[in-house]
Amino acid sequence: PIQAHTTHKAQTGATRKTRSMSLCSVRERLRRTPLSDAVVRRIRALGLGRERGGAVRLSDEQLREGRRRELGRMGLIRAAANLDELPRAAEAELALAGRSNVGKSSLLNALVGKRSGGTTTRGLAPVQNRPGVTRSLNFYGSERRGARIVDMPGYGFAFASDGATAQWQAAMREFVVSRGGLLRVLLCVDARQSLRALDREFLLMLDREAGVPCLVVMTKCDLVPTSELARRFAVLEADLAELGLRGLRAGVHMVSSRTTAGVPELRRAIAREMPKGWLRFPRGGTE
Repeated sequence: PIQAHTTHKAQTGATRKTRSMSLCSVRERLRRTPLSDAVVRRIRALGLGRERGGAVRLSDEQLREGRRRELGRMGLIRAAANLDELPRAAEAELALAGRSNVGKSSLLNALVGKRSGGTTTRGLAPVQNRPGVTRSLNFYGSERRGARIVDMPGYGFAFASDGATAQWQAAMREFVVSRGGLLRVLLCVDARQSLRALDREFLLMLDREAGVPCLVVMTKCDLVPTSELARRFAVLEADLAELGLRGLRAGVHMVSSRTTAGVPELRRAIAREMPKGWLRFPRGGTE
């Protein structure tokens, strides 16, 4: 579905990149990557990473800021499993994308000031400890403000039939391409993993075919030792630079949806990239 619609040039570039990456394991690349003191200081300032004593504890002020509901009270507007069910475009939309089980729904909850539980959800978007929970394009918004966030199905493994997965992927691609400049995509990458072929293909499709600006965030950053997280950050930045994406916004972000560390900084980065209508009532209503 996404792969089938990616241009031949994009596919060739992604394949070439994947082959070159196979010559050097991720662990070997991490070992060779210099440790940046500046990145380590940033990680510690955000309250991310794991030290010898465990996860870093946030200050009371950091906790309050992380749980602030800056987008107002939001609810589910529509769940679209196919192209016919897509709602009309709002003035500004933010779509969360990434591989299955990367933490998109948990991050969505954290962005709007909600908390997600370990095996279920106390937040806005459903969360479970298995891939493929999100099986439609779920549009969340507020009747008072124009902010709209879209939780998209993960690409890759999911507990669903091949037919259902193909349907989600087709709807996701059509949604991204049709929205164009009204959309911003937040690509989520698990901090414990590297950029995979599916991530590269999706990024190239966004850039070459849809022309949609993209931000990249590393999720689950509370689960990775600080020094390893700093090296993984550097490796991810290098991989993104080699793709030559025109619409990629500068700077890789780091967060923990569980503790909300890094979430306020990510909110501010998103606000800088969104059109002015981000906090206004959507033109033409919520439909």
